[in-house]
Amino acid sequence: MILPLFLAACTDYNLSTGEPPVGKDREPDDEEEVEEPGPDPEIEVTPSSIDFGNVLRDCDGQPVEVTITNKGVAALRVRDIALAGDAIAKFGEDGDEVELATGEKYKFEVQFTPSAYVTYEVDLEINSNDPDEGITTVPVIGTGTSGSIYEESFEQTYIDAPIDVLWVLDNSGSMDESLSRLNDQLDLFIGAFLALGLDFHIGVVTTDMDNGSQSGKLQGSPTYIDSSTGDPVGKFQDRASVGSGGSGDEKGLDAAKTAMTDPLLSGANSGFLRSDSTISVIVLSDENDSSSMNATAFTRWFEGLRADPDQTTFNAFVGDSGFGCTGGDIWKGDFIEAVGGDVYIDVAADTDGFFASICSEDFAAPVTNMARSSAGMKSTFELTETPSDISRMEVYVDGKATDSDGIDGYTYDAGDNSITFHGDAFPDASASIEVSYPIDESCK
Repeated sequence: MILPLFLAACTDYNLSTGEPPVGKDREPDDEEEVEEPGPDPEIEVTPSSIDFGNVLRDCDGQPVEVTITNKGVAALRVRDIALAGDAIAKFGEDGDEVELATGEKYKFEVQFTPSAYVTYEVDLEINSNDPDEGITTVPVIGTGTSGSIYEESFEQTYIDAPIDVLWVLDNSGSMDESLSRLNDQLDLFIGAFLALGLDFHIGVVTTDMDNGSQSGKLQGSPTYIDSSTGDPVGKFQDRASVGSGGSGDEKGLDAAKTAMTDPLLSGANSGFLRSDSTISVIVLSDENDSSSMNATAFTRWFEGLRADPDQTTFNAFVGDSGFGCTGGDIWKGDFIEAVGGDVYIDVAADTDGFFASICSEDFAAPVTNMARSSAGMKSTFELTETPSDISRMEVYVDGKATDSDGIDGYTYDAGDNSITFHGDAFPDASASIEVSYPIDESCK
């Protein structure tokens, strides 16, 4: 007799999917599976790169801490920690051989001591038994510097007040060409004043103190031009056409002082110099001055004309200091030269005025800059701190980089700790000047 067979089956599987039900060997679908660590060691190094930034030369930078962590299961053996590269002498590390269990950390430091103003680069190499990363490389960089970078800014301003300008022109026998070249550019001088809306008087005297019709007397009639003068450029050119038949004993300082003192001040030159004005003197000459007073005496007298010395400016359009320059109009043997106008240059420096070489190939920039200087704009700006490395100085005018150049750029004067702009680099009205440079600091 065959008995019926009854099977009572109990299963934990979903017969339609073949998957174990939730709560048994399978986690809910919306939960991520946790990856278990492998049986090997796994190295992790932080930071992955090191940048010491700028560090004073011969000073120790702030040490950087490096951490090694074993992210694996097996023990991590760090066999060697070393620096590699040409500049390893500038860096140091105090790491040792070490064995780390799972999750264990080891810390050590990297140091940097630069010996020059350059950027150094090396690699920190960590040799371990990590099967995937036998050598872990950490790039290391640092820069030697003479100090922090100091930044300062200036704004080019001008004087919004009456301005009286006295041009002192050398009318000796060698000046024909220079006077002609000046005449061709006088529209730039007048144009600069008109563009700024200045209230100006402009008069002209010569360096001839022997001729009674000159000797400090303003040339032309009327004796000066102003902002209301019709055809001011033409009138200025007429007065500046002083010829070249004057005395060869040029006395520009004497002429300027005589023009602005009695009896001429209240006589023949009456009305030119106003009591509330800023005064600017501009000398054009290819010879040095031979006046009865020296630069110091003239500066003292000139600045004494106003309660505020900043209201007096002397500008020199003369031969280069020392041996002068070639390209002028005075014959010296077989060469055409302009003699160094050192007396005039000294007065310009003492009054924060502007110097331009009479041997300039183009008179346009010097004449324009004489106008700017007369209007109170500065070509020289004194720095707050003392630069430690001039080669790393950066100068920008209205966001445009300006080169270090004595013709159409800037130069640095260590004696005055100042920068001076030349030629086309002279900052215009309302220009923004930004200067950055490194300064010395001591090791901390």
